[in-house]
Order: sequence, then C-alpha cells, then structure tokens
Amino acid sequence: MFKHFLLIFTNRPSAFALVILGLLFSIVGLFIQYEFERTAEKAKQDAQIKLLTLAARLEGEIHTDTMVLRALEATILLHDHYDHAEITSMISHYQKTRPSIRHVALAPDLKIDLIHPMKGNEAAMGLDYRKVPAQWAAVQKAIENRDMMVVGPINLVQGGTALVARLPVFLNDSSDSLWGILTGVFHDQILFERAGLNKGFDGFDIAIRNKNNGSQDWKVFYGSGSTFTENAVTTRITVPGGEWQIAAMPSGGWQANDEQAIKFWLIGIVVSVLFSLAAYFIVTNYREKLLAIQTANHRANYDVLTGLSNRYHFSQLLDQAIQDHQRYQHQFAVFYLDMDYFKEVNDEWGHHVGDELLCLFAERMKQNVRSDDLIARIAGDEFIIVLKNMGSGAESEILAEKLKKELGEPYYINGQYLSVTHSLGVAMFPDDGLTMDMLLQNADRAMYQAKRDGKNRITFFNNELNKEVQRHVQVHNDILKGIIEGQFELFFQPIMDLNSGGMPKCEALIRWNHPEKGLISPFHFIPVAEQTGAIVALGNWVLEECCHLLSRMKDQGLEINISLNRSVAEFQPNDADSNWMDVLNHFGIGPEELVFEITESLLMDGAESQLDKIHRLRDKGIAFSIDDFGTGYSAINYLRNYPVDYLKIDRSFIKDILVDDQDRTLVEVIIKMGQTLGIKVVAEGVEEEAQLDMLKQFGCDYVQGYLLGKPMPYDQFVELLKLGSK
Repeated sequence: MFKHFLLIFTNRPSAFALVILGLLFSIVGLFIQYEFERTAEKAKQDAQIKLLTLAARLEGEIHTDTMVLRALEATILLHDHYDHAEITSMISHYQKTRPSIRHVALAPDLKIDLIHPMKGNEAAMGLDYRKVPAQWAAVQKAIENRDMMVVGPINLVQGGTALVARLPVFLNDSSDSLWGILTGVFHDQILFERAGLNKGFDGFDIAIRNKNNGSQDWKVFYGSGSTFTENAVTTRITVPGGEWQIAAMPSGGWQANDEQAIKFWLIGIVVSVLFSLAAYFIVTNYREKLLAIQTANHRANYDVLTGLSNRYHFSQLLDQAIQDHQRYQHQFAVFYLDMDYFKEVNDEWGHHVGDELLCLFAERMKQNVRSDDLIARIAGDEFIIVLKNMGSGAESEILAEKLKKELGEPYYINGQYLSVTHSLGVAMFPDDGLTMDMLLQNADRAMYQAKRDGKNRITFFNNELNKEVQRHVQVHNDILKGIIEGQFELFFQPIMDLNSGGMPKCEALIRWNHPEKGLISPFHFIPVAEQTGAIVALGNWVLEECCHLLSRMKDQGLEINISLNRSVAEFQPNDADSNWMDVLNHFGIGPEELVFEITESLLMDGAESQLDKIHRLRDKGIAFSIDDFGTGYSAINYLRNYPVDYLKIDRSFIKDILVDDQDRTLVEVIIKMGQTLGIKVVAEGVEEEAQLDMLKQFGCDYVQGYLLGKPMPYDQFVELLKLGSK
C-alpha cells in the first residue's frame, strides 16, 4: 500500500510536499499546545515547591515564638507559683533571640498579674479577661480546648498588628483546675520577614487567609483575596487552634506570553518547511538499516533507563580522559554518587516511582555539569561523574556542594513531591590514582565513608582514609576474635537517686582487655564496630554478659537496675526484640530490671519497624533512656510522642554548670520539661559536690559520675553494693 501511495505522487512532487507540510503543521500545533501546557505545569510545580518551603518556615517561626509560653507553663506547673524576677528574666532571654516577641502576660485566675515588657502596656495590668468581651470569647475557646490558641493578625490598641497566642494552664486533668491564662503577642511583620515571605516570589501575587476560633469563614490578612483562584497554587499552615492557607499566583497568569507563541510558531514553520523539502529529496531506502545500527550501538553503550553511559562505555571514555590529562598534566575529579535510602523509596512507593526518580536524578545531573564532562550510571542507584580540567581540589569541592544542593531539591512524581539525598565520594587524578580501577576504587571508598559518617555528605579520598579502611578491617576482625576468646569485660558505674540518696541503678560499660595492646577505650573501638557491623555481635555479648552478672548479683540478694547501650544497627534485624527477650528469659531476668539506652537519632530517623520494636519491648517492661541528651537533635517537643522513660543529660553540659549561665539554664529547662512530661532525668559527669547540690535544687532525679565512683569491675562493684546494703 505504501508503494502504491508513492506511485500516486511520483508525478506530483508538489502535492506530496504539501501533504507532508500539512502533517508537520498539525504536529507542530500539537507540540506547541503541549509545550505551553508543560511550561505552565512546570511553573506551577516550581511555585508549589517554594510555597511549601515558605509554609514550613512560617509554621516553624510561629512554633518557635510560642515555645516561650510552653516554657512558662512548665515553670508554673512545677512550682504552682512563680517569681516575678525569674519570669521576667526568662521572657527577656527569649526576646534576645526572638525579636518578634512583643510582650508576654501572665494572668492567674484570668487577671493579668505580670506583663513584660511593661513599657507601653501599663494599662493592661490588672485586666480581667472576663470583663473584656473583645477578648473573652477567644480566652474561653482556648480554655474549652485545653490547648494553645493563636489568633490574628489583629489591630493593637498600641498601634500596628500582631499575632496573639493564649495558653490555658491547668494544674491537673480536672476541668476545675484552671490556674489561669498565658498570653503572648508577636510582631507579625517581623515573623513574616524572618520566614522569608517577601523573598523568592518576584512576579507573583501572594496572599494568606485564616480561620480562627472555630470560624468557618476565611479571612484574608495578607495580600488580596482575589489571589485565591482555582488556578492558584495553595498550601495550608497549621497553627495552634486555627488554620492558615497561603496562595501564590503569577501576576499575568500561567499562560505563555505572545512573544513565546510567535517564537514557537516561527520555529515550527521553518522546521516544517525544511522537513518537507527533505522528505521530497531524501531517499528512504536505507533509513531502517541506519536506525537499526544506531539502536544497536546505543544499547551497547548507554543505560536503557536514564540514557547515560553504561559501565562499558564509561570505562572507554575514562581511559581516554586519563590519557589526555596525562599528556597535558591536568587534573580531573571523579565523583562517585549513591542515593541515600533508595531501597526505601522502592519499598514504599513501588519500582515505577523508583525508576522515575532515577531518570529525574540523572537529568538533573546532566543540567548541572558541563557538556564535555562524563556521566554514567554503573549500578542501580550509583552514578559516576568525571569533571575534566579541575584546577584544584577546592574547585571540585565547590562544584560538589553545588551539585549536592541541586540534586537535593524535591522531585515531582505522580502528583507528589519526593526528597532524596545522596552520599558523594571524590577522588582526584593523578593524586588518588593513575588508573581507572584505582580511581574508581578510591572514589567508592570515599563514598562509603560519607555513608558511614551519616549520609548526605561529601568525602574526599586521601591516604589517611586508605589507612583508616585497613585499620577498620583489622579492628573488626579483632573484635570478633576477642568475643570468642573472652577478651571483653563489663564494668559498672553507680547511679544515685537524689530523692533517697541510695544507689538503685548502675550503667554497664564494656572494656576490651587486648592481649597485645592492653586496655582499649570504647571510644576507639565502638565507632569502628558501628561502621563495620561488628556492633551487633558485640551488643549481643553485652546483653548476655549483663544478664549473667545480674543473675549472680540476685543470687547474693543484691537488687539493682542496670542500664546498657543499644546501637541503631542492633535494632535492624527483624527478630531483634524477640531474641533479646529470649536472652532475658534464659537467665531469669525480669524486663523491669533493665534500661536500654539509645540515641536521639534512633527516634528521629528510625524506621517504623525499629520504633515498633521499642514499643513491644516497653510493653514487656523494658524501660528506655535517651543517652547524651542535648548533643543530637534535642527536639524536646518530640518527646511527647516517643516511648521514653529517662533522659541522660550529656556530661558536656554538667561540666560548666557552675560557671556557664547558658549551660545552667539549659540543664534546668531539660529537668523541668522532663518532669512535666513524666520523664525521669539522669545527669552524667557529676564530679563536684556543688554540681550535685545545684542538680538537687533543680529537681533532678538521678546523677552519675566520678563523684560517686568511676566504672569498676564486677567484683569491686558487688563489694560496693554490699557495703551500701548494710
């Protein structure tokens, strides 16, 4: 049929050209329509990302400002009264770092008794909220909800506008235990400025509206209500007791402008005419053969999914780059990238989403390197970039940081935004290797070091790293050998109960008696065990030995509660919690006799399965403690939702508690917040009587440190317990 079609137009080349031209015009029209729609959708996606970021910042700024009321609530709940000077000092401290805090008022029995700063607010002193209808409704709403309510922005009598937060304080769970109300007034314009409301949205109309006090109607308080159209991008902001909605819309709408339309049509006409002329003259006999050859070559050299060079093709290009740079004595950089948590993306969203993410990731890499640089996908989520003609390692680091930022921006896939980070290792030619194998091996080592250091990092290879790798392998093997040969020993450090003065608790600490190197500090082998995976075997030994020695103590009539450290890696096996309970049952140890000390990272970044293990263990009676609290995330607000029984304040804060006002304030706030949330607090590193006295004054529950005793062997610790029981 095709041959018949060609015969019809053999003597009518002009008609043939017109048919081809008409078809091309139709295609161009469809393409232009698609391009306009794609451009508009891309603009909406970019605006949505910016809007989500802005919303998160606004929510964070409001949350941070209102923490002053939470801190005051904790103080009131602990003492059932307050000292004016102490409260005024606390508010002033917050105002130094949060200029958006205009003033704070305390109203026991709903009558303002204290307001700071006083200047400009004198008229509010003694105000009874029940007698001010304009404010009483909002106060009643907060009391009914038993939680903080934020309203506004509202017009102030003093002039200007502000957000007003009200927090009812109840002394217990009963409805008639209302102590009073705490009120915070915050400069809305300063808060908006700190959140970056006026940045990054040139050419856009921005508007914000809210619902307060149970109202069903939206009220616009920033920008114009006309911005909230069907085509606007919007997102919501949750504030205490209310809801905000923020919208963004280009001033001229999402459609392409006339200049773009003319440009597209001109290009389309030119391209259509050229293709029509080409179709008129080109002989198509060899097209299929040529296409087949090109397809075969492409499949042999390029990755099918991303279109990047595959390992085979990349090795050829890298060998050529090495020869070229050797000839001219130039440097180049090899970036080895591996996505963080890519397996979790596949498991959570499916492999089709993972494939789309790989394609977008690869496309973004191509957009952020030069045209003559090399990019390849060499394995599932592993990529290599060769940046040619690098002047120095510093230049490579700058480009790596830029690439890290760009690749870390969210990806829009199937109507949702996914964020993914990556770990990046860098090797430099010729310093880190003269051959392809050596360069790739060293870049790979640097990448895995970045993974071990916490992911989402950039690590350069060096000789020290090579030595470190060899040392880690040796330590790993020595640890496993030491467990078999009985080289490890548990020491015990007592923990004092400040209320009773007794020592009902202790912490089990591992020591390594190496036959050649002598006593090795845990600071030298625990991090290595964490990185190599030996921590799992080491942790199992610690638990078994701890249960064994605890059983011996019980046989001697000694009752003690023992804390022992648990690593994040130890929670990864699916049957970890059941195996641990089997160990306790084997030695006849009750779960309530142990406390598992974990890091904040396990709670903040842990997978759902790891948190499920913690819940199951707590349900069986094992208590959990956050070790070295204050040095990691220290997100006190998260403690409400996580399974925690104890907090251990890191020794670095206790060390200077007598001379450093900031450390002293932080320790006191942690203790008070722990008491408010029903969490016991243990202070580590207590070495002086004055430190002990101050911690007693703050209401700390337990202390641990050299003042009570250094970590000691089992026999010595048992003698100490026997003396204490007499």
